[in-house]
Amino acid sequence: MNNSKDTILALLKEKISRQQWEHWFIDFTVKRIEGTHVVFEVGNLFIKGYIEKKFDKTLKKVVNEALGSEASYEIVYAQINTEDNFENNKQDEGALVRKRPVLITPLNPRYTFDNFIVDEFNQFVFNLLLEAAKRSATYNPIFIYSEAGMGKTHLVQAYGNYLLSNNPDLRFAYLTSEQFLNELVAKLKSGNVEEFREKYRKKVDILVIDDIQFLAGKKGVQVELFHTFNTLYEAGKQIIVCSDRSPKELKDFQERVISRFQMGVVAQIKTPSKEAMYKIACKIVEEEKADISTEILDYVSSHIKGSIRILKGAIIKLIAYKSMYDNNIDLSTVHLLLKDILQTQSENDDSDIINVVAKHFKCSREEILSNKKNKELSLARQVSMYLLSKKYGLSARKIGTIFGKSHPTVTNAIKKIEEATKNDAQLKMIIDSIEKDMEKKVGKAYS
Repeated sequence: MNNSKDTILALLKEKISRQQWEHWFIDFTVKRIEGTHVVFEVGNLFIKGYIEKKFDKTLKKVVNEALGSEASYEIVYAQINTEDNFENNKQDEGALVRKRPVLITPLNPRYTFDNFIVDEFNQFVFNLLLEAAKRSATYNPIFIYSEAGMGKTHLVQAYGNYLLSNNPDLRFAYLTSEQFLNELVAKLKSGNVEEFREKYRKKVDILVIDDIQFLAGKKGVQVELFHTFNTLYEAGKQIIVCSDRSPKELKDFQERVISRFQMGVVAQIKTPSKEAMYKIACKIVEEEKADISTEILDYVSSHIKGSIRILKGAIIKLIAYKSMYDNNIDLSTVHLLLKDILQTQSENDDSDIINVVAKHFKCSREEILSNKKNKELSLARQVSMYLLSKKYGLSARKIGTIFGKSHPTVTNAIKKIEEATKNDAQLKMIIDSIEKDMEKKVGKAYS
């Protein structure tokens, strides 16, 4: 029977690209074979639905090749054992005293897999961590990266809460790079560095370090991290690292540290779609047991792009206002309360800004986006980057994508304009004029 299972998976792997396999079939298994009927199992309902829709013909072909033309299949998903259903499952086994996990570092109990919204932009990382929770150190290390506010912290703490709800004896450590640094420095000053090493190299089963990018240039801490990493890896302990950029983009890190980050699975949480942002907004309102209209949620989620953290802050602000003043939230209230964070331009907001800048500098949008180098075009390009960053919250990485420029080039351009406006009255007048034009566009969007 095992051979049949292996044969089916081998046939399936032959018919699916490596990228598709890694994205959709990372925890796809043959649960059992009943005559000529195959029962597959996956980690969650989202993946189940997607595979049934996109790979139905491939799966039918595979089971027919393996078991004959009359063969059939179905897909089931492995239900997540949250703390609640874990307790319910144990009730039938007699009166047990559930052990309370001993946390090396605290976790937020509200972060769970169950209340995490899964969509195209984050499904691979979600699936990866769910599989890692079921089969410890199978994917090791795991390096997760995305821009700030995209749910990395929620996911890795949900991973920790899931593990500890099923195995409270696990020694799980979640900490930011700043906490790692501060604790190491404190132990060095007190002469107890061996205590630090004992804690993180021998007393943990899983180590999660968030915001690793903040260790850039800190060579002494990187040395300690390198040896901690090696010790845990050799002992088969799970390591997860989170960052706001990929390993290749980490600057001022030792090459040997970067190579360790790249040894296992590197996974990105991408920018969420408007639909995904709306689902997340609805989930926030549901969790807060609040009443905000779907029209308002749709509007807010459509005008906050790329940051789940900012979206959550905006929704909580609306809920707080409604609670304090017992008023219905309408669009005018939304504009008043959230004017500093809403992106109120059209779908191509970068195009609108660049078009207005082009008008003021008497050139075309295409010229600003080109590689032409003259004084006026270079200034128009830098002003566009500055406004996209400072007024509309786009990250340097996104701006770089728009202009085809590197992250440092964009950062330097923004700083240059920021400094110039302090001393160059004429440039400040131009930027003020551009902003007024943009405000007129915003006003039309509201009307």
